[in-house]
Amino acid sequence: MNMKAIAHLKPSVYLFGLLSLASAVLIVALALAQPWIGVRLVPVEDAVVVASVQPGAPGDDLTPGARILSMRPAGAVSPGLSLVPADLIEEPDGLPTIADMEALFEKQGRLHEMLEAGPVEVAVLSHGAERSVRITAAPSRPVGDLPFTFWMQLAVGIVSGLLGGWVLSIRRGEPGARYLAVAGLGLMVASHAAALYSSRALPLSEGAFEWASAFNSAGALVFGIGMVNLFLVYPARYLPSWVPGAVTTVFGAWTLASFLRVTGTPALAIHLPTVVLMSGILLGAIGQIVATRGNPRQRAALRWFGLSVTIGAGSFVSLIALPQALGFQPKISQSHAFALFLLVYLGLALGVARYRLFDLEFWAFRALFYGGGVALLLALDAVLIYSVSLERIPAFSIALLAVAFIYLPARDVLARVLSGRRTMTSSELFDMVSSFALSSDRTMQKQRFGELLERLFQPLHIEDAPARVEAPRLLENGGVMEVPGLDGIADLRISWPHRGRRLFSARDLDQVRDILRIGAQFIERRRAYEAGALQERQRINRDMHDNVGVQLLGALHSQETLRKNALIRQALTDLREMVSNNFGGPTGLRALLADLRAEMSEYLAAADIRLEWDDEDIPDMTAAPPVVNAIRSSLREGIGNILRHSGAAVARVRISMPASAGKGWLILEIGDDGRGLPGSLESARGNGNGLRNLMSRSEAWDGDFSVSPGAEGRGTLLRLSIPLAAGAEEDTLLSDAAE
Repeated sequence: MNMKAIAHLKPSVYLFGLLSLASAVLIVALALAQPWIGVRLVPVEDAVVVASVQPGAPGDDLTPGARILSMRPAGAVSPGLSLVPADLIEEPDGLPTIADMEALFEKQGRLHEMLEAGPVEVAVLSHGAERSVRITAAPSRPVGDLPFTFWMQLAVGIVSGLLGGWVLSIRRGEPGARYLAVAGLGLMVASHAAALYSSRALPLSEGAFEWASAFNSAGALVFGIGMVNLFLVYPARYLPSWVPGAVTTVFGAWTLASFLRVTGTPALAIHLPTVVLMSGILLGAIGQIVATRGNPRQRAALRWFGLSVTIGAGSFVSLIALPQALGFQPKISQSHAFALFLLVYLGLALGVARYRLFDLEFWAFRALFYGGGVALLLALDAVLIYSVSLERIPAFSIALLAVAFIYLPARDVLARVLSGRRTMTSSELFDMVSSFALSSDRTMQKQRFGELLERLFQPLHIEDAPARVEAPRLLENGGVMEVPGLDGIADLRISWPHRGRRLFSARDLDQVRDILRIGAQFIERRRAYEAGALQERQRINRDMHDNVGVQLLGALHSQETLRKNALIRQALTDLREMVSNNFGGPTGLRALLADLRAEMSEYLAAADIRLEWDDEDIPDMTAAPPVVNAIRSSLREGIGNILRHSGAAVARVRISMPASAGKGWLILEIGDDGRGLPGSLESARGNGNGLRNLMSRSEAWDGDFSVSPGAEGRGTLLRLSIPLAAGAEEDTLLSDAAE
């Protein structure tokens, strides 16, 4: 976020934050300013009963289980004020008439004044005997006596206020953000006002109770007005611009009437407009479903909206507002209902802010199915209790088993059906990744890579990315994904997945990263295989030229039929060994050289060329198969060159291990007294398979190779060095490629 955005962020967040905190401080001060006796009272049938007493509190003479009958000032002769369960009502809006509410406020005020004025006498019924207990209330309530529900409602108000300011700061000028901020202020006022009177110990001053109740109902209606107007303009404005104003005017007047208590019943003043507004939110969400067809970005926000409203507002209407409107007791405490409102507001705030919009769908479906599981559990439990007349524990157990064994296994299938996602098995994904990664044709690679992305995401468009893409990334709030290419494949840009019905998510991004990682591994192995296959072909080519070629040349020059057949059979044997890359186990170096000397002598003798051989300095040691192959191939190639090109009378071979060459190096010199090489020595090195093969072998071993004139300027001298570990790296590369 840049400095300009931060500058825009501060005023709204600070203003809403200060309002929320100031409201919370005021409510805490009012709650602590009430007289306190340290007794928790609960309604039981037609009586007010002591549930618990704090040790050392002003009312510690009362005993748990005792019934409170009445309260009067100490020494007074009047019968005092009798206490009934209605005095402990959590939400006065549940009383039948406005007159009943006013009577409750007046009675609470009298009890409050009585406790503030001095000692009181409380008439209690305990163990069948009536007695009087004298109590002097403390002037203020301890902070520790405030219940959890009090702090929860304060937190709901603070969070809703801050969220409203945050969204307004980052989406300034958008009608949806303004309506959301209005709803946040309404929720803050309603929850803070309810925190004051719903968590009272017993008495609350008449003015505080009456004003708090009025602010609570007005705040709830303001919240509803903001939510209805929000769904009229966001994600899409689908009704004329005057409609939000009409909603504000009509329900604003209704809110004022509710605040002033000018109607006859709370149902008409509070519950009916609340039900109408909550129903309007649901209808607005349905209208958005129609209006956002074909726009995946708006539809993604709407999914989150719909989930929040369905769970939050729907639960509030069905569990609190509707039962109260019909004259029944709410199913849950009003203090817990504010958590449902906060759930609605949080989801809407994230949607309007478009914060990580591409992830909202995933969390929406997850919350939907968890919430659906809880709703199904409660519904089955209620059906078994009220329809089958089961006890609570057996009914809950059966409902829990039904959810665990039926709903939970089916939710993944439902998620796939509702989300429209196409899934691929691991084997299908493996086949498609290997299909494009192992193809050596670039056009085919790009085609198959595009087919894989099409199969996974069904995007509306696949095209080349306009700029270099270093890593997979999401753009336009998840409407576009850019994917880097592999092995020369162009970087791609894919837009609007599932034919425009949803956005790309972080899970899609992770899946593409996995595909690219697996594809890169396939490509690396393909390249290693191709390199190994090329090197193997070069080896076979060199060996055929150096070994088989020389043997066939010797057979060609041989005049003896038996010898000719023996050379041809040896050539076939060597050919099989070359193809299988199998040259047996380690061989004694002295024995190898003796065999090669005899072989070379026969080749040369058939062409009437004398051989001079010197290997006196070679120790008696073993050589690995690659070394044996290197010595044999090099000698055969060198002698083959003499037979084919030199016209020499004498061929000279000297094999040594001089200290100057370094430990573990074999020096091989092959010379003749023939006509020598035509042209320059440099051009000679580049012509002919024989010299190129010798040069390639030497380079592969990190050895030296040289071509120079022979003794007294006659003939040619080839000199090359062979390490005793020659060919090890080549074999390792071939082995890795094969794996």
